[in-house]
Amino acid sequence: MKNAPLFFLISLLLLTLLLPDVFAQGHTKWDLPEGAKARYGKGWIQDLQFAPFDTQLAVATTIGIWIYDVRTGKELMLLSGIMGGANAVSYSPGGMMLASAHWDKTVRLWNMSTNTAELVNTFRGHTDDIYAVTFSPDGSLIASASADKTIRIWDPHAATDTEKLVHILPYDDAVNTVAFSPDNQMVAGGGRDKIIQVWDAGTGDRVYRFEGHTGSVSEVDFSPDSRVLASASADGTVQLWDLVTGGQLATPAENDSAVYTVNFSRDGNNFATSGADDQIQIVDTETGSPIATLEGHQDIIGTVELSSDDMTLASGSLDGTVRLWDWQRARERLVLAGHTGGVKALTITQDRRITACGTGFDNKLRLWDAGTGVQIDKLREHSGLTAAAAFTQDGRRIASGGDQDGTIFLSNIASRDPDDILAAALEGNQHGITALALSPAQTTIASGGADGRIHLIDVSTGSTLKIVKGPQGTVTALTFFSDATSLFSGEATGIVRRWDASTGDEMWNAKPLPSAVTALAFSVNGTFLAVGNEMGGIQLYDFGTGLTAPDGISIPQSRVGSHTRKITALVFTDDNTSLVSGSEDGTILLWDLRQIFEEARE
Repeated sequence: MKNAPLFFLISLLLLTLLLPDVFAQGHTKWDLPEGAKARYGKGWIQDLQFAPFDTQLAVATTIGIWIYDVRTGKELMLLSGIMGGANAVSYSPGGMMLASAHWDKTVRLWNMSTNTAELVNTFRGHTDDIYAVTFSPDGSLIASASADKTIRIWDPHAATDTEKLVHILPYDDAVNTVAFSPDNQMVAGGGRDKIIQVWDAGTGDRVYRFEGHTGSVSEVDFSPDSRVLASASADGTVQLWDLVTGGQLATPAENDSAVYTVNFSRDGNNFATSGADDQIQIVDTETGSPIATLEGHQDIIGTVELSSDDMTLASGSLDGTVRLWDWQRARERLVLAGHTGGVKALTITQDRRITACGTGFDNKLRLWDAGTGVQIDKLREHSGLTAAAAFTQDGRRIASGGDQDGTIFLSNIASRDPDDILAAALEGNQHGITALALSPAQTTIASGGADGRIHLIDVSTGSTLKIVKGPQGTVTALTFFSDATSLFSGEATGIVRRWDASTGDEMWNAKPLPSAVTALAFSVNGTFLAVGNEMGGIQLYDFGTGLTAPDGISIPQSRVGSHTRKITALVFTDDNTSLVSGSEDGTILLWDLRQIFEEARE
């Protein structure tokens, strides 16, 4: 599509879901890695677009591309693989092809004419993340906008790699958005430099350069007659530009918060906008005045798209839902749930609920019910960029810390009284906190930082019990042994260390991973240590009867890894039969340890 994906507008979210005795069918089983028996969450919403025939909706997410039936909301397919998550999608005019921008810096072209999408072409050349992709109205070109400060124009019908690239359009900073004019004559883009540039799509010559925004340009869209260009910006405005005279038209009323989207109706009389205020405004193009407000989302709305028949508006939000709206009646028609954000911490409570946590663009911790896909709360007292979080064993409290200062917030997430949510503010690593763990008895918090130190803090008094100075790199993961006698730390260097929790003495160290250790967890019986890494992989280590350096049993890996982004949280079930993993990719995987052990013995 045209706009920067939601992933780049925000950080991480929080969700809650029920761990069932009999695991659900449907999307929880799509493309699972070997050894996993269920997935919760469909990945973080990045972008969305209707197929031209308006019966399907493509949703780009952090794990791939979901194709939905617009009438029923049913998942039809998931496009995933070694290219990783998708940042943007665009259907060809006839709907037979789908272009997608991926984390491996490629644009991929899919044949959608069959029940199973077929990859037919790959476009390489961008040197940084691709934020937007779009087909020209006649289907003869594809444009992609990137953080590498370029828009690239591709020929989707080229026979050879050398013929694929048509133009490279240079910018002074990352480009967030790209759009073709309906008459195929122009292509426009904008980005972090706050400037909009309009180019001749055929020659690659620049036609206009518009300046006026004071914040990053998040999306541009042409009017149906190709005479007006609308631009949405983080400065809180939507501005209209005259493509006949090259001047600026009247600016609609300013918003109180950033605007991330703008989308013209097919007659050009109205346009839809959305942003950080969790509302969609339908605006009269001529007057710039809102004529309707669509309410229902509970968080930032990073992407909207209007169907070709002006009947349905789709919107994607940080509240984990895609919502389909009746455009004519300005009311909600259907909710597609499950697109929750990245996970920071996990716990399994006594009532068999898996609770996961993370943060959003506004740095607030969030609570989600993944069973319904509905956000249920924010911890508004929390402030500061959260880099680490950890639950108490009963799941009623959470400790969170930022990478900018040394404050640790201890929050009563079970409290319904706003005045009682923030239980304490403690001091950890002064130069930022990168890892946290709570002892099983909830008496001690371990805080790790980029300074390579671990602070052991008394929860009741807030005093520092001990500072462990042994790690040689950034502390990226922490966990206590089940009886709290030992503390284990992981580092950006890939090293795992065991510490005596009372004396702070190092007992041993090992290097199980070639990349950064990003999550650690012990099984309840103290036998197995799970280690997650920054590449999305998980390994399991058998300690047997003692805490000597372990021999390894590797969890089977699929060709794309366990998750598409780094592992951020791990927790074992009480019966030691399952491992739950959470990731920045917005999903939670449930692993069958019995199957893994059987395969390891073979």
